[in-house]
This record gives sequence, structure tokens and C-alpha cells, in this order.
Amino acid sequence: MKKIFLNPNFMMIVYSVLVAGSFIVGHSITGYMDSRLLIFIRFLTASIIFGIYVAFKYGLSKPSLTDILRYFAISSSLVFYFWGMFEALKYTTALNTGIIYTLVPMFSTIAGAFILGEKPSFKKISVLFFAMIGAVLVISKGDLSNIAAIRLGKGEIIFIFACISMGFFSPFSKWLDRGEKTAVMTFWTLLTGTILLFFLTNKRIIEYDWISFPWQLGAGLFYVVIFTTITTFFIVQYSSQKLPVSRVMSYVYIIPVFVVLLEVVISQTIPEPGVFPGILIALICTFLFQKQ
Repeated sequence: MKKIFLNPNFMMIVYSVLVAGSFIVGHSITGYMDSRLLIFIRFLTASIIFGIYVAFKYGLSKPSLTDILRYFAISSSLVFYFWGMFEALKYTTALNTGIIYTLVPMFSTIAGAFILGEKPSFKKISVLFFAMIGAVLVISKGDLSNIAAIRLGKGEIIFIFACISMGFFSPFSKWLDRGEKTAVMTFWTLLTGTILLFFLTNKRIIEYDWISFPWQLGAGLFYVVIFTTITTFFIVQYSSQKLPVSRVMSYVYIIPVFVVLLEVVISQTIPEPGVFPGILIALICTFLFQKQ
């Protein structure tokens, strides 16, 4: 049983389900607080919780300057992705960002080829491409006019650069690993990310009405912090050390599938028929990619 739970492929499926859930939870709490301040609290709370765990489990030792720079490099890829995402959403739609996000595995594959020398075969690239098509069909609900309507405006360009930044997270996690425990690496990644976010959000921290902090926001943050920050950071960094980067990031394509399934369970509604071909393509291609 332990081997199953520590299997990186199984863990990446768990990752996909947790991230899918975060879209639903995140949507329900974004109205309570500025998005960038939400990210800061998410990182800060996760750093405190994970720091306590690491301190008791492994002990906290002062990292060297080189180590700090390593952790900043890894966390910056995530911080600038989140910052770019919310900045982009000021100028574009969630649909457009969702479709552009399917480029992340391609960016990770390219970064992995240059940084790690992990050069995927033509067959793998082909499967990756068709998996991307499946994910796009799910996001656009099978309506090709939604895809054709995309225009590269300011928001789309910002988000493309944000996705390029996200594409470096998995390769950096593998390239900059120096043999420390995954939990230790995750903690320092979270902490350095918190420091970066503090400089991006310090004005909002002071201005927010903390006395009126709603319980709905607290409940949503609990899920986001525990499951989609601490847990997913750990899973990606662990899996990146065990699998090629392109295989790790290919699981991004089944996240829209789990979003649809979770919405079916929660709202008891059947998705539009146009979604099902995309679900099938994404599932088959992700499975085939793991078999390559």
C-alpha cells in the first residue's frame, strides 16, 4: 500500500484532483479579498504549517547563500506565474487563460530539454499535442468558436509569459535539487515565495480590514493552503525527482477532466455533450504519454 501512495504517477493523479478542486474553491472565495493578497496568505500560512512539521521531523538549519538562491529560483517561477495570472485576468477572460494554460506542459518539456537534457521523442510530442487539444476542448466546452475568438491582447501576452514562468517550476525543482528531503525543499520554496509575495503585496496587507475576516474565506483558505499549496508543492517536487519533467507536467491535461467530474458531483448537473470528446482525448493521451 505504501508503494502505491509513493508512486509518482499515483501522486500526480492526486495532484490533478486537488488542483481541480482548488479552481472550484478558489472561485468561491475570490470575492472576499484581493487575489494577490490571497496568494500571499496562502504561501505564508503554508510556510508556517510546513515549517513546524519540518522543524520537528528534520530540524531547521540555516541554509547557505547558494541554497537560498536555489530556493528563490524555484519559488520565483510560481510567484511570477500567479502574479501574471491575476494581472492577466484584468484584461482577458478565464476561458482564454484556461486555454493558454494548456501550453505549460509544452513549455516545461522545452525547459526540461535545455536545462536537464530530457529530450522527448517525436511520438511523445505528438501525444502531448493531442492531449492539449483534448484539454482545450474540455475548457471550451467543445465549442470551436470559443477557441477561434481568442485574440492576443495585453492580457493574453501577460499570461503567456506567466505560463512560461510556470513551465520552469518542475525543471528547476529537479535541476536545483541537492539531495535534501523533499519536505525541506518544499518548506524553503514556500518561505522564499512568501518573501517575494510580501514585496508584491505589502500595501494590500496594511489596507485590508482584518477584523472583518469572514469564516467562508477562512474555510476556503484552509483547503487551498493544506491541499493545493503544501500537498501539491510536495507532490510536484517529489515526482519531478522520480519522473521526466514532460511526464510530470502531462498530468495538467487531465485537470479540466476532474474539474468537470467534481462539478457533476457537486452540482448534480450533466456537462454539455461537446465536453465528452475532449475528456476522452485527454484521458487517452495522458495514459499513452505515461506508457511512452
